[in-house]
Amino acid sequence: MVFPPSILCLCIIFLLFISSSSTRTDFSTLSSLEFSQSLKKNGQKLIEDLNLHPNLEVDLFKAYNNNSNDELNFSEFGIAEKRLQLHVLGDSGATVHDLAQHAGYFRIKHTVDARRAKCDPVVIWLTGGPGCASELALFYENGPFKLTKNLSLIWNDYGWDKVSNIIFVDQPTGTGFSYSSSDQDTRHDETGVSNDLYKFLQAFFKAHPDYVKNDFYITGESYAGHYIPALATRINRGNKSKRRIHINLKGFAIGNGLTNPEIQYPAYTDYALANNIISVSDYNSLNTKMPGCIQEIKQCGMNTSICYSAFRTCQRILEDVIYSTKNINYYDIRKKCEGNLCYDFSEVEKFLSETSVKTALGVPSSIQFVSCNHTVYEAMIDDWMRNLEVGIPALLEQNIQFLVYAGEYDLICNWLGNWRWVYAMPWSGQKEFVAASNVSFLIEGKEAGILKNHGPLTFLKVRNAGHLVPMDQPEAALKMLDHSPISSATSLHTRTGYELIEALNLHPRHDVSIFKPNTSDSVSITNSRIVEKPLRLPVLGESGASVHDLAHLAGYVRIKHTIGGRMFYYFFQSRNKKDAPVVIWLTGGPGCSSAIGLFYENGPFHLTKNLSLVWNDYGWDKVANMIYIDQPIGTGFSYTSSEKDIRHDEKGVSDDLYDFLQHPDYVKNDLYITGESYGGHYIPAFAARINKGNKNKEGIHLNLKGFAIGNGLTEPGPQFGADPDFAFYNKLINEDDYIRIRQMVPECTKAATKCGTNGTESCLDASNKCWIILHTILSINPVCVYDIRSKKCYDLSAVNEFLNIPSVKKALGVPKGLYYTTCSRMVNQAFRADIMRNLEVGLPDLLEDGIKMLIYVGKYDLVCNLLGNIRWVTAMKWSGQSGFEASEISEFNVDGKLAGLLKSHGPFTFLEVRDAGHMVPMDQPKASLQMLKMWMNGKLNPVVNQAMRADIMRNLEVGLPELLKEGVKMLIYAGIWFCLQLDGKEAGALKNHGPLTFLKVHNVGHMVPVDQPKASFQMLKKWMDGKLK
Repeated sequence: MVFPPSILCLCIIFLLFISSSSTRTDFSTLSSLEFSQSLKKNGQKLIEDLNLHPNLEVDLFKAYNNNSNDELNFSEFGIAEKRLQLHVLGDSGATVHDLAQHAGYFRIKHTVDARRAKCDPVVIWLTGGPGCASELALFYENGPFKLTKNLSLIWNDYGWDKVSNIIFVDQPTGTGFSYSSSDQDTRHDETGVSNDLYKFLQAFFKAHPDYVKNDFYITGESYAGHYIPALATRINRGNKSKRRIHINLKGFAIGNGLTNPEIQYPAYTDYALANNIISVSDYNSLNTKMPGCIQEIKQCGMNTSICYSAFRTCQRILEDVIYSTKNINYYDIRKKCEGNLCYDFSEVEKFLSETSVKTALGVPSSIQFVSCNHTVYEAMIDDWMRNLEVGIPALLEQNIQFLVYAGEYDLICNWLGNWRWVYAMPWSGQKEFVAASNVSFLIEGKEAGILKNHGPLTFLKVRNAGHLVPMDQPEAALKMLDHSPISSATSLHTRTGYELIEALNLHPRHDVSIFKPNTSDSVSITNSRIVEKPLRLPVLGESGASVHDLAHLAGYVRIKHTIGGRMFYYFFQSRNKKDAPVVIWLTGGPGCSSAIGLFYENGPFHLTKNLSLVWNDYGWDKVANMIYIDQPIGTGFSYTSSEKDIRHDEKGVSDDLYDFLQHPDYVKNDLYITGESYGGHYIPAFAARINKGNKNKEGIHLNLKGFAIGNGLTEPGPQFGADPDFAFYNKLINEDDYIRIRQMVPECTKAATKCGTNGTESCLDASNKCWIILHTILSINPVCVYDIRSKKCYDLSAVNEFLNIPSVKKALGVPKGLYYTTCSRMVNQAFRADIMRNLEVGLPDLLEDGIKMLIYVGKYDLVCNLLGNIRWVTAMKWSGQSGFEASEISEFNVDGKLAGLLKSHGPFTFLEVRDAGHMVPMDQPKASLQMLKMWMNGKLNPVVNQAMRADIMRNLEVGLPELLKEGVKMLIYAGIWFCLQLDGKEAGALKNHGPLTFLKVHNVGHMVPVDQPKASFQMLKKWMDGKLK
């Protein structure tokens, strides 16, 4: 067929695969990957053309009507397509004939019907480049089948056609099998590309009206980070004009994309340094070139004549990074670059060049398929440095779902650069998105990624994947596509990994417990502020124990100054005597239920995996009347009828807890506040609030005697700064990693300081800059953050199942309609700014008033580690600071065996607990019970060996001169004269003469090897080698 001169022969090829689903699925997250790398002969290692150089510079093809084999019969809609009957299939026995699949041309090519149902969403896939064919994704990533090395087709168990009707398009014109009769049709910017795609979709839906009402999603990867926002904007504009077919656009997804170059290019050096690809000196050198790159990108946005220069300037930086990688695959830094362009996808070019295959696809025999077209690539260079993020906020405001996902091991469009532009993008939900919690994206109970979501915006960092996520993690990519971001974020049972002390391993099913009890429910809120009932738990283990023997209560307290806040608690009378102290336990999170402590740590009984209760021989109720509180409001069984009651800081929390305690029954008992993890924030604020109320005589006088924090987060600055030191000391990272990660600490510390003075925005910024330290450590060595001795963290799922049993809820007096969740995501999000605030500031006043403070820390916890806790307590300013620092370290023994190390002065005690992680009462139950008992009785004090006490004051210097005369070397740490250099930085100051050396080591306390492990190691090595001079 010959087109008249007045009609452009602008032909885009597409493939359609119809969904095979049997049920409809809500789509909000979509994913894609893109292949693109530049050619070495052009010196461009880019996101360009994978591994295949085009045989033709552009597909310029004229179909002649005198050749019947090449004739394209276009319909009135501008579509020429045919049923897809591919002849080559693998050993699986699968046949594509079972699906309604089409391939064809649109005049301006590939669609697959879903394996589930025709009513499934329509998904369009755009491969990047620019200029790379969609067949790369079709046959290697997310198509219905995969192409083997022997050119057979086998079913892809994770093809996206399982959940959608998917279209693969070769675009822009000149890409893959798409062609034109004139090179004037080659596009140079997103306006031309998006207009062509919009026209294609209009023609497609005219030819396939059955799909018009289906939800529609745009997906792709790499340079599609440009294509996709432009197409989404074009569709949205077309829908508003109401002049053409309405396309039911619901969302768009970009995988490892290039969208905002101004933000993404500076991330190259940061990502490369963080992953040990370049040295510190290379990093510093490359970053001197970055301001010029950024300046030209800015100018490109205003003056297109600058765009080519910006491309060349910035690409040289990227090329320098790539060329320093020692043959690393820059699409997946775990691998070596094999061949000219790192991946070998040569089979697709062979396959699509077979005459029988082209006939099956309806492709003119004269057209030569090329995977990536260099001419198309060159034509789009002026488009490269443009910012395509600018149109996205308007789409978000219309609640069009947007997913950005990135494989963690891609360099070329790395997750860090993508995260930064998404984080910085201004829109009405920006603050809430930044404040949202990171949650785990799970596949069969294993973490496959880290997900962050607010409203229509989702960001997903995919584990164990490079640039091509559907190829590297096909199951995760399919699940990502098949689940909306909101449902993914709120239904996953998850451990947050590096994110917080947060949710242990359970994520809430509901964001917050907002519940209005019906009159038929067992709990009715009367004029009384407290509603409680005797606890008669129905499920008991084989121990024969009966909780009926104890005065156990559970109930609700109505909280003053709230709209409808109800705080839930458990009360257990001491097994020994009623006048025992009252001890409150606060679990951290923020937003995690006290039931974790009750059933797994220090409650009167433990919950087994078969949902039985057995006595806990070391329950703290043996020595105290225990209260376990679900707080803040919205946590566990605590609830409210209004989200306005959700707290955001420690003032709101401490006021609510103070109100809760205005209960007369135990007024005369001594009161102690205890807890762990984020309790390091709650507890100091609560203790200060009680002390203030007592002094001001505001309500019932509470006989506060002390408070204890276990593995807490109290002073974020020094605690986060200790993470790399703790990791290096415990051999979680090597020396090179330590040096690299340590460079992140000053920014974290500086940001944490600003949080204390500049408010919420600074606190959120500090959170991002500090948590990345722990994240980087875990990316190198993915241990359990709560116990570094294990790769696997806690499984506490039984409590969630147990507390949702109707008979258990009835026994507790919980309204029937209230669903228990172990940790509340909404509560956690509400405290995002609070996390980085310093709660140590109120502690000195409490100590000066004689209120006892115990800080205890399990030795093997990483997230709130021993070293960080040591640093903040030793730096804390109070009248007893020097006395505490000078106090002796003593053994803490249980049954004659060492269980920890103890240091104490006045009202302050510090205890390191051996053989324990984050949850000390669970790991060392007997030791923790003895600790509590001795501390409350005033007996948890250092014990000095009486036989050695007289020896302490003796002068042992008298024998040293003789040793020095004999040339025996002696090293003392102290003084400051000349500098000891560590990695070019001053690590200490020394004075030396002959065999005597005097050294002061910077930034240390009493335990130099703990505080400065690398400096102490270098000191020892140089001293023994005679080089410490």
